[in-house]
Amino acid sequence: MRKLFVHRKPNSFGVDLRSSTFFPLTASLLFVGLLISLFILPMGYTYDEICPRCHGDGTVTCENCHGSGMCWVCDGTGKIWYMNNSWCAACQGTGKCYTCGGKGWHSCEECEGTGLLVHWMYNLTGATLASSFINVLLFLGLFTLCYVAIAFYLSFNEWVYEVEDMGFWFNPSFMTWLFAKHRKRWAKWTTGTSSILSIYLGASFFRLLSFKQITLQTFFVGTLLSIPVVILFSIFFYKSYTSKPTESQ
Repeated sequence: MRKLFVHRKPNSFGVDLRSSTFFPLTASLLFVGLLISLFILPMGYTYDEICPRCHGDGTVTCENCHGSGMCWVCDGTGKIWYMNNSWCAACQGTGKCYTCGGKGWHSCEECEGTGLLVHWMYNLTGATLASSFINVLLFLGLFTLCYVAIAFYLSFNEWVYEVEDMGFWFNPSFMTWLFAKHRKRWAKWTTGTSSILSIYLGASFFRLLSFKQITLQTFFVGTLLSIPVVILFSIFFYKSYTSKPTESQ
């Protein structure tokens, strides 16, 4: 019997929204656009702060000689008196402090001698983009991990193919049964669960990675704005995973 494909009328834009190529293309464009935005759009800003260690001078007093410039081992004599005036190995007999070279000071290590600390901070756009990118990557990772884990478990439990109906509550094999018998329902459950987990884990990772580079207000607002992006991407991903051409005989 010859198979007939159902003709689908495109929408006003000339695009068939049920096409199996539309949603993968849209999801891919969204992800690529998000990635490109990370390099094009301004992610943050910088501001200067007077170094609290050197108070803007760029130099600090030597901790070993306390500003005297003399070797603290031999008191600047170059010899050790309690060792029969032998040569001081610390200062090589020069009597100068080996830490600062006899100057009594050295460059501030915290600000590298500039007297200023330059801080880079996320702006709202950067926080939204970075959080969205992290959440999308986590969503893809979680979905793939669930797929691989259940497919591996199913290879050892093929008996689920023979089960016509399986209860949900407290049943560890329910998702495996859905994966084997109702792949679209499994994808819907996994997409929803992965979306929720990716938002929660993404916010935690982003806060942990950018603790000193973001204000609390920017973090919360950026995280809230990234949630619709992740939900939109997960919907596109679900549609691309489940969309197939409709056939009839």
